[in-house]
Amino acid sequence: MEKLDFGKGAVPLYIQIKKIIKDKILSKEYAPGDSLPSEAQLQEIFHVSRITARQAIAQLESEGLVERARGKGTRVLFQNKIEEQLAGIKSFTNEMLERGIQPGTRWAHIELVKAERHVADIFGCKKGDLVYRLDRVRTGDDVPIVYFVSYFSRDRNLPLEDEKYTGSMYALLDELNIRKPVKTRENFKAITARKEEAEKLDIKKGDPLLIRERVSYDHEGNVLEYTISYYPGERYSYSIELG
Repeated sequence: MEKLDFGKGAVPLYIQIKKIIKDKILSKEYAPGDSLPSEAQLQEIFHVSRITARQAIAQLESEGLVERARGKGTRVLFQNKIEEQLAGIKSFTNEMLERGIQPGTRWAHIELVKAERHVADIFGCKKGDLVYRLDRVRTGDDVPIVYFVSYFSRDRNLPLEDEKYTGSMYALLDELNIRKPVKTRENFKAITARKEEAEKLDIKKGDPLLIRERVSYDHEGNVLEYTISYYPGERYSYSIELG
């Protein structure tokens, strides 16, 4: 750890400590999910009071860089919240790569299910007809970014091997000679995480989630996919540019 400036007129010690730790977080020396030194350890490392160490951690927490949990210490949160501009249709994989973030898939599962009324109405089929349901947890630099629940019409003839869905969905559709969507309709809303979403995204039940519902259409105007995306509020945001 760098040394502090204890000189007269120097920046307050807790601000100096905060900056040192923040720099290490942004450089990923402290990666998302890592535990920071405790207040007692910071006190010993920097030769400061316990109050000063506590103030430094409080500053990091107020900036959304860390999270303190009783009995578990202080852990680093995912940094550089990803902001997507709603312009054009882009795959998650390409979106991450453009930002210098390594995309990945923590878990994927596809199966044929009976369409519920809402899903049936979207695809223009009968309630109970078989449709594909694909669940995936996509990551950025190994941190869960989004939990996708996607539906596809049965006539798309998708493979039922889970391992085929660990990369870009649009790339897979291209391999299957299914053209990517040319138009989408999207809705957004905010909710709090239920147990299922919390477990998938490594967050707490009740944490804020941004939900994005997307209906994508192919070049013939048919529904290609219906996807519900769950984004942790602390890791993702959207911006819209008009005009």
